[in-house]
Amino acid sequence: MTITNHITLIEETTKKWFRPDNTKLKKAIERTVAEGLFTFEDIKFAILALKEKVDTGQVSEWAKRAELSDVYNQMDKKVLCLHAGNLPLVGFQDALGTILSGANYYGKLSKKDPYLLAAFLDSLQESGLFNSIRYSTELDSFEGVQADKVLFAGSESSVETVKKELIRLQAVNEETEFTIRTAKFSIAYITSEEPEVVTDLVEAIFRYGSQGCRSVAVVVSPTRFSKLKCHFQDYIEAFWLKNPPTKKPTDAIEYQFAYNKAIGRDQAWLDHFLIQDSEDFPELDATLHWVEGDEEKVKELLNKYGGAVQTVYTAGEKIEGVKTEFLSMAQRPPLWWEPDGIPVI
Repeated sequence: MTITNHITLIEETTKKWFRPDNTKLKKAIERTVAEGLFTFEDIKFAILALKEKVDTGQVSEWAKRAELSDVYNQMDKKVLCLHAGNLPLVGFQDALGTILSGANYYGKLSKKDPYLLAAFLDSLQESGLFNSIRYSTELDSFEGVQADKVLFAGSESSVETVKKELIRLQAVNEETEFTIRTAKFSIAYITSEEPEVVTDLVEAIFRYGSQGCRSVAVVVSPTRFSKLKCHFQDYIEAFWLKNPPTKKPTDAIEYQFAYNKAIGRDQAWLDHFLIQDSEDFPELDATLHWVEGDEEKVKELLNKYGGAVQTVYTAGEKIEGVKTEFLSMAQRPPLWWEPDGIPVI
């Protein structure tokens, strides 16, 4: 099989997998919801966003952009993907890109999302691809693999622990290439209060419970939060009517709210979520930091937060010297988007 036929087979199989009549996908969704791993609305959103990309030909376009060919590919390479589980199908891009490249895929699935990606991998395996596919939720299953490359997405604090465990298992060796991605959140620069912009901003903040690295945790705007507070809350409540929050506030957020009140910091408490007027590093989940400022403030915060920032979104505004993406695409990136600025293939 040529790499061209391989890519075509993957694209056709992936399109079929996303079809509404796929009973295996339906069962994976039902089991994920039944075990309380993700809400049906978040799973539906993730699947429809990916389906749109696949149906419009982005699988073959991605292969073209990566210049995959019978000469340039990753056949016979072993790639170990250590998938996160903070979003439904968050590992889809790494898995698809690895298999598309021709490499042999070894996937450590997260126990927080063990069914959806597994159902997709099974369908690829059954299609007769020339590369092997192996997955497990247990890292010990990859003992002795001696991977050529490791793709890892997770917290910076866990990197060394994971590396030591991989070495102990002889899953890697001295020649193994590591691609480590640890970005934590994204920034939005907003200069408009138009309804479509605010709607996109709310989606970028609250989709998936604000857990993804593409989720906005910091907003920079020329408008102070106190001026926009009531208007902004109306949009949030409208979003939550369709996507009810499932997590209760943590003690840490309640403490932060009390602290803000004591020092007179402007804030809004929204059941389980805290919005505050602050330039502090957004350590806590379920918090949004609103910063009054212009383009120079965005650059200042990028320098301050460093590699923790995944993406800067705007509604079309350009920021000199800063790579930006459209806010409307925050939770709908193309298949070939580059996590932490690093291409998957």
